[in-house]
Amino acid sequence: MTVSANVVREEDGIPVLYHECIRGFGVRIVHPQNPKAPSKNLSVTLLYLAPGGVLAPHHHENEEVYVILEGQGKGHFGLKEPIKVEKGMFFHLPPNAEHGLENTGNEMMKVLIATSPAFPPYPEWQPPSGQEVVK
Repeated sequence: MTVSANVVREEDGIPVLYHECIRGFGVRIVHPQNPKAPSKNLSVTLLYLAPGGVLAPHHHENEEVYVILEGQGKGHFGLKEPIKVEKGMFFHLPPNAEHGLENTGNEMMKVLIATSPAFPPYPEWQPPSGQEVVK
C-alpha cells in the first residue's frame, strides 16, 4: 500500500522555544506534533539564532544532523575548543554527542536539524524528556 507525501513549507511548521536556547527558536516542520507533516520516526526542524544567540551545549539519546543554511558562528561539539561553523557545513551527532551553537556573526543563523527518533510533542516552555543541558 502506498501513501501520499506531505508537502509543507516552513510557514506550516510549529514554532517552539527551547530551554537551552537564548535569542533563538525552532520551527518544527516535520514532526509528530505537526498535523500537516506528522512523522513517526524522525523530525526536521529549522533553528534560528539571532546575532549573539546561543544554543547551550547539551546532549541526548537522539541522533541528529545539523546543516548550517545561513550565518556563521562557533560550534561546541565535545572537542577541546569550539570550532568555526558557517554556511554549507554538516554535522552528524551520534547519540549523547555534546553539541551547541553560538551566532557570532551579524546576521540570523539558520540551521536545519534532522532528529531520529523525534522528540515527543511538548509545550514550548518545556525541554524534551531525557534531554540534559550541560553546564
